[in-house]
Amino acid sequence: EGAGFAALLSQFVYGKKVSKAKWLCLPIIIGGVILASVNELDFAWSALISACMANMFAAVRGNENKKLMETEGLKDRLGSVGNQFCITSILGFILTLPFLILSEGSKFGEFVEAF
Repeated sequence: EGAGFAALLSQFVYGKKVSKAKWLCLPIIIGGVILASVNELDFAWSALISACMANMFAAVRGNENKKLMETEGLKDRLGSVGNQFCITSILGFILTLPFLILSEGSKFGEFVEAF
């Protein structure tokens, strides 16, 4: 499923050509996800929507990292590609904090007690 989001974003948002072989693999991957989900008796739509959003943002992050790696002199400034991925992961975490506080902030006291 994540491969589908990555291919669609690469092709239509970032203008990067996706090979015919990758497009031909997508129905097999998506079909496998559908088959695995059909047998699930207690299907949660919120889980599906959350997983789709996570896959979409992972695809955006991957495309942005790839675009960033092509920036002239970036590897010299950051030291390595690993540092770039570390920085984008930390930024992603920081950007999710407001959503965490909005959705789970009322349970912070319970977290502190459990911790």
